[in-house]
Formats: sequence, structure tokens, C-alpha cells
Amino acid sequence: MKNLKKLNRKELEQLNGAAGPSRCAGCPQNATFGDGPEYQYPCSAYQGLPDYCKMCVLVSMECVDGGVS
Repeated sequence: MKNLKKLNRKELEQLNGAAGPSRCAGCPQNATFGDGPEYQYPCSAYQGLPDYCKMCVLVSMECVDGGVS
């Protein structure tokens, strides 16, 4: 078996594209999306977000296209 190099946290972030503050700049912070009183914003607001912001917020499965399989 081939030896694989262990990556440190910084290298992993660069490889995976960490969703840190720089990637979420301009996106709602600490926002929750879903249908119901426990969420700050409805699913329709989530659908209007740019794709890069969708991975920066908490969202209910109700709002995600395709649901679970």
C-alpha cells in the first residue's frame, strides 16, 4: 500500500475550500432558514441566496431541493 502524506489542518482547508469568514463575506451570519416559527427566514429566502452563501447558513431539509433519498 502506498504511503500517504498526512495533511495538517491548514492544508486540508485549502484543499477542501474551507467555508471560513472569507468565503462567507456578504452572506447572512448565524441565519436559519426553514418553514416554521423556530426559523428566522423562510425557505423562499434560502432559495434566493447565491450558491456560495447556501453553504454558510443553517437550513432545514424542507428547503433543499431533492430532499433525502
